[in-house]
Amino acid sequence: MTIVQSLEKITDWLQTNVCDKIKLKAPHDEDVKIYEEVNPVAHTLFQPGKSKAPPQTKYQIPSVVVQLIDGADDMVKSNTRMKIQLSFMVWNPGKHPQEGAKEFTRNADGWKDVWNFVDHALQTIENAEYFDDALRVVKELGITFGQFQQDDALVDLYPYWGAWAILTVEKGLARTAEFYKKFL
Repeated sequence: MTIVQSLEKITDWLQTNVCDKIKLKAPHDEDVKIYEEVNPVAHTLFQPGKSKAPPQTKYQIPSVVVQLIDGADDMVKSNTRMKIQLSFMVWNPGKHPQEGAKEFTRNADGWKDVWNFVDHALQTIENAEYFDDALRVVKELGITFGQFQQDDALVDLYPYWGAWAILTVEKGLARTAEFYKKFL
């Protein structure tokens, strides 16, 4: 399996097991008072702009982007490890009437949406052993996470909210009971 195939497998797995299981606010092009609840979209390496998004992609945000930070081959163990960053982005300018408010009210509570998205993704990943039976989550190295920063300050893109998580995956020999069942 190539690096490209590995990144695409993680993206597909996240779309099916994380993104398709939750709904978040998606922005309306012209009015912050209008939104739609949608499933987030998983992208590989970069978040495409509107003109570059696949035709079936209605929204670019909410989303998670699978990015390769670095990797290494261990030729003795016949495996490859890759450090992967998941970049999460959501949109939430405030409380909308559909959420119990009488009228739209701007607030800064959208950060809760991105951290709920991260929590959902991390819990799903922690409960999985493999991404699509091909890439093992290297749980012994843990998962780190945080908010985007620039010059030691949190990035403020209101009404957009972002966070990241970094984990390591390993491809190589599959040593699970499921893998060996076909030989028994």
